[in-house]
Amino acid sequence: MTDIIKSENNVPRRNRDMNDGTYAEVVSAVSSNITDKFRETFESWPSASWDQKVHSGDIVTVDGNAVGASYLVISSDPLSAGTETCVDTVDTFRMPVELAVGAHLSQAAWGQDNSIELIDVDTIPDVPDLEISSITQTTTTLTVTTVLPHNLAAGKRIGIRGCSNPVVNYPSIVVASVLSPNQFTVTGGPNATIPSQTVTDPVGAKGFVYFRPALSGSRNGTSMHFESPSAGLGFFYARASAGDSLPFASGTGNSLIARQAVAIATNASSSIIAASPYTYAFTASNEYKLALMTDRLQWSDASIDSLSQSTSRVLRTQVVPNPEKSYKLRLKSRSEPSLTVPSAQIVSVSKAGTTTATVTTNAPHNLVTGDLIVGYGVRDVGAGFYPALSTPAAVTVTAANEFTVVWGTAATNTSFGGYISKVNAACPQSGALTMSIVNAQKTTLSDGQHQIVLTGTANWAGVSIGDYVNVLGCRDISVGATIGIDGAWKVANISTTTLTLVNIAGYSPTVVDFAAVDCGGGVIKRTDLRISYVRIFDFERQRVELLQRPTGDISASVPVVVQGGSSSVAITGTPAVTLSGVANAVAGVAAHDAAVAGAPNRIAGRAVTANYTAVATGDTADVITTTVGAQIIKPYAIPEASFNASLALTTTTAVAIAAAAGAGIKRHLTALQAINTGAADTELIILDGATERWRFTLPVNDPVLIQFPTEITATANTALNANLSVAGTVRANFQGYTAP
Repeated sequence: MTDIIKSENNVPRRNRDMNDGTYAEVVSAVSSNITDKFRETFESWPSASWDQKVHSGDIVTVDGNAVGASYLVISSDPLSAGTETCVDTVDTFRMPVELAVGAHLSQAAWGQDNSIELIDVDTIPDVPDLEISSITQTTTTLTVTTVLPHNLAAGKRIGIRGCSNPVVNYPSIVVASVLSPNQFTVTGGPNATIPSQTVTDPVGAKGFVYFRPALSGSRNGTSMHFESPSAGLGFFYARASAGDSLPFASGTGNSLIARQAVAIATNASSSIIAASPYTYAFTASNEYKLALMTDRLQWSDASIDSLSQSTSRVLRTQVVPNPEKSYKLRLKSRSEPSLTVPSAQIVSVSKAGTTTATVTTNAPHNLVTGDLIVGYGVRDVGAGFYPALSTPAAVTVTAANEFTVVWGTAATNTSFGGYISKVNAACPQSGALTMSIVNAQKTTLSDGQHQIVLTGTANWAGVSIGDYVNVLGCRDISVGATIGIDGAWKVANISTTTLTLVNIAGYSPTVVDFAAVDCGGGVIKRTDLRISYVRIFDFERQRVELLQRPTGDISASVPVVVQGGSSSVAITGTPAVTLSGVANAVAGVAAHDAAVAGAPNRIAGRAVTANYTAVATGDTADVITTTVGAQIIKPYAIPEASFNASLALTTTTAVAIAAAAGAGIKRHLTALQAINTGAADTELIILDGATERWRFTLPVNDPVLIQFPTEITATANTALNANLSVAGTVRANFQGYTAP
């Protein structure tokens, strides 16, 4: 649901000038700090609050069907490169503005750029691709010479396409240095340092340099991009008045120029509840926030529904978008022109006693000898026949629809289904599952939803319930013909080797029901940008001058909120208050040995179940309490530190009342009860180890009860003992505690 509220008191009104009858334009006072409020939770789609430009094969819809989960899905077609889908707010907003987005991804991939952009409606002309006259690479340095002056600068976002040697068709890289008006170098990009390799200038097509927009060609704005295989990296940009887009980065050198990466809270999707069949409940783990003001912009993030502080990621004061412009929010998913995508479906693949496989495709594969491919989804993976070909392998082209490649172990075998992808640079086929389909069946559910059940060659992994996938190259093994289920589907259930998919309304193929069919085929996980919610607030940024009032006037006070951190904040006044560090400790009104002034602070003790280590003389020591707050006052101790001993004494040999307590710890005797049942009087002796500390005569059959106001204390780490002066028969009970 979209909720848009505008302040009525911010609407101009006309007042008549009483002197000459003319009208004057008057703007009423703003009644609240927030002037526009835009809130979107994506309960339905399409929406009148949003414009969308969807590329064929991409999907834009809302999803989520459990525990309140609802989110917009912008799903990139894994079969197409050089595509872009945008979803824009119809309304525009003026600075200062605050943006909060619950954004998350099904997977992170190199060559697929998902971005959140706050941009103005004015654009600058597109820059045409630059033709390359020479391209080489030595280790991790790519050197490019262009036919015409490139007008590039270090930090420019680019890619390479169309080179006859595809190992340098990098989908997303960044200019590292400019060597001349027609030559520049590259060392890395969103995927960190480019692979180390030696590439000579190819004889065939040299290719083109294309430009990767940071802000969709807008003259002003700021953006955050997810375009790295790492879910913990973001890429931030700002532009003012049609200047170059300025990147943010953590660090300098390669990080700033070549990669432009900033650590962020993870953008990976999480599920509100445990995985459950036909239950789709993804949510964002973190909220990404933008504060765009006249003199600064700041991106931050924080855990959703958490009491923890936000983490500031980037701050820019030198390049700030024009405050006179209106801005819209754009949610964009872009696949770079050199993204590795499937080249063709496999009709059949065969081997005749060797490791070399002959592959026949359903359409011209457009490969040349030496191109590198990966392959997935061939039915026969057992015995190493055609396992997932995840490591790029070179092909030998034999016909427009046929080539050979070393694949798996030596065998004599023919199999069916699956697909191959021509690899650009070191960019893998994103979302490729290594399991192959070996059986498929199609049914229609009672609610009219279409469902296919796929049996795999292994337990299905790499996808979750609720993910969007593409089935590709699913072919009947009897004749190699397609069974009609290739296309986009949603994962409804996963059970070991069984994968259940349901249709995505308006996007999945329509096919009649069929019984189980033995087949081959592959499954590709789509890259889905999910947006759980959007909030945009225009607000008035106010600076207020405080009026002087009499000293002590409470109405002159200003509330202060002190955030955590390592610095101290001093608040002047009478009495003075100092706030220091994350703990925000408040100093008392008077120091030790100074006259007490003002109201007392509330105090508390340390609840313990064991004595803490003794402090040094002159150090501060915590007051201790029981675990329910009862204060411990000498001569009593916490219950856990007390002891109670009952002894039968008959000889002059010392018996331990309480053993040595450990370094620095003493035994304290506070009371005893004794009776002499022998034939003659004897004396009860209390010993500090072997040293006598107390002696008392016990008459025959006369009970003795003694309290020690000043307790008998043993030396630290020494046993407290008892014995008799002469042999007899005495029963004695002892109570005390253990403390330093």
